[in-house]
Amino acid sequence: MATDQNDDTKRVDEWLAGFGGRVARPQTPEERKRAIAEMCAAGADRLFPLLVPVLMGPDPEARCAACEAVLRIDARGAIELVLPLLNDPDRTVRWQACGCLHDFGDERAVVPLIRVLQGDPDPQVRNTAAYALGGIGSPAAIPALLAALESDHELDELGYSTSSSAKTALDDILGTNETRIRFPDGLCKMQERPPDLERLKRLARETYEEWSKRQAEADAAADGGDR
Repeated sequence: MATDQNDDTKRVDEWLAGFGGRVARPQTPEERKRAIAEMCAAGADRLFPLLVPVLMGPDPEARCAACEAVLRIDARGAIELVLPLLNDPDRTVRWQACGCLHDFGDERAVVPLIRVLQGDPDPQVRNTAAYALGGIGSPAAIPALLAALESDHELDELGYSTSSSAKTALDDILGTNETRIRFPDGLCKMQERPPDLERLKRLARETYEEWSKRQAEADAAADGGDR
């Protein structure tokens, strides 16, 4: 049994190498794809006990790697493990967690991501939180994104603002094409015209009002059923 655990620990180090952590080394796309497939085949029950200490460990690169790994193995089961990384002392880890939640997150991540959007000191992390909220697609994020659109114009090191990221996130939630044009294969291209921000904001407010009404009706029905 101990030998099996030692073997698993060694394999985890090898797998995490493809995500930039522990014994990091360059991997080909084929090696990375194979590592992901092997981790998924091993499963959460076997690997999460080995990855949780890495998520909580002292190496920021390893925490970033483990963040992606657990979400790829079992996204639904890993959300609660990844959410604490949104408060990590290292900005790169917070940025990585936001980016991974765009790809693998669900509505449990919306409120924590809103907190990051509203309060993280690093503009690139706030930008990525907005990006993640757009990817998850919940209308619950609309008020926070509208506020960021109006007020958060600080530029990150690449020249992007949270305001512009919030604009794109709202576009994603609404399924409109104000900031970019989406194609059926998932690819996008930038719009050739400036976005109609007043239309985007109006549609966002209308969508949030309709969503809030449905939520209130569902809550009332649930309360009635409990009596």
